[in-house]
Amino acid sequence: MLFDDRDARPGVKFADSELMGIPHRIVIGERGLNAGNLEYRHRRETESVEIPATNPVGYINQKLTL
Repeated sequence: MLFDDRDARPGVKFADSELMGIPHRIVIGERGLNAGNLEYRHRRETESVEIPATNPVGYINQKLTL
């Protein structure tokens, strides 16, 4: 697991994660948290999806078994 807490804009962080080949990205944002959601994106997908904030690891495990 990698936690990117650098003082950089999100686009810079996302580009760096792509260059490193990180397959899964979970974005924790204020709006999403207020709604009880996180933003998930797999490296091969073009769109992000909102997932429940209660069990993000379970969601990724489910994606890995598909």
